[in-house]
Amino acid sequence: MLTRRSLLTSVAAAGAATFVLPSLALADPPDQSTPEGWLAQLAAHRDDVSAVFSDGAGRRFSHLADRSLVVASAIKVVHLLAYATAVAEGRLEPDEQVRVGDWDARHPYIGDGEVGKGNHHTALTYLGIPCDEYGVAKNPDQRVPLRSIAETMILCSDNAAADYLRARLGDRALRAAAARGGWRMPDVRMFGGETLLLFFPEYCPPPGSPVALRRAAGDALSNRFACDPSFRAQVLPRVAEKPPSVEAIMAWSASTGQGSAEQLFRLHHEIATNRDRAAVLAQRVLGEQFAGHEPSGTKAVLYKGGNLPGFLVLGFDLLWPDRRPGTCTVFIKNSTPEDLQYGGVLQQLCVGALFRPDTFAALERALGH
Repeated sequence: MLTRRSLLTSVAAAGAATFVLPSLALADPPDQSTPEGWLAQLAAHRDDVSAVFSDGAGRRFSHLADRSLVVASAIKVVHLLAYATAVAEGRLEPDEQVRVGDWDARHPYIGDGEVGKGNHHTALTYLGIPCDEYGVAKNPDQRVPLRSIAETMILCSDNAAADYLRARLGDRALRAAAARGGWRMPDVRMFGGETLLLFFPEYCPPPGSPVALRRAAGDALSNRFACDPSFRAQVLPRVAEKPPSVEAIMAWSASTGQGSAEQLFRLHHEIATNRDRAAVLAQRVLGEQFAGHEPSGTKAVLYKGGNLPGFLVLGFDLLWPDRRPGTCTVFIKNSTPEDLQYGGVLQQLCVGALFRPDTFAALERALGH
């Protein structure tokens, strides 16, 4: 996961960086620890990149933006806006005290990071909730405000938080939220269900089946895990006895929820440009991790990204006090461990492009525009 620390470092550095696109005739793999190296990497692998950039000051370009790719956790902006809309309309109360065990019920122990360092474990620890190494609260009857679940869905990229909110809100609310940005029928699935399909492939529909069947299979496993203790007890033994192969993991990753750079861009831009209560609440949550660390002269940096094996997704908005926001989305397929390791440098480029014309132009040239 791209960390808050890497993000803050990247944003701070973006204000001082000027980039020159290097030659595309590369004898060696580019050094992605530098902005110039990332530009070279993007230029050498343009067909693996989908992107939309608009700086809010009249500069805009898109690259393979309508292609559908794995969206990973970046889709959680849909859940966030649906939650914010329900709060704004009085259908949810952010101070509602939620039983932690009900939240944990959407976390299938694994699939969100290393044991002891997973995203749900991180979320509970962030909130001061004691838990075991698998991220299961030691006191399931402890209570947490609903707002904290929504916030850790973004801050910690907690999959269980997204699944809990989807279960509470329903797909109609999520579709309505996405439709605000023109995103019809977003491919929203239970993250926990998708994880369980990896370890229980016998429940997967045949390859080539409609997405609706895959979604239904994952949703059914997620609900079974939440409600059936006997099934829950099978999960960790299955993980230990039948770990999936690398090939199985890559195939599974490629079959998870899909979206396009243009769809994600439009939803981010919808959130960033509006001042209704739901949009403002979503802005506040998306901007929490950067509060006090924004580039000089800007109002806020909004961010949600995601990654799965072979895929990396970034979504940024840069808010200004006196002009339209800038927004960018970047999807990378066939991503490598180096892409994730040096993802903070790519974040630096993205944020820099939204307020520095030279960085914007360098990225545009790198992608062949």
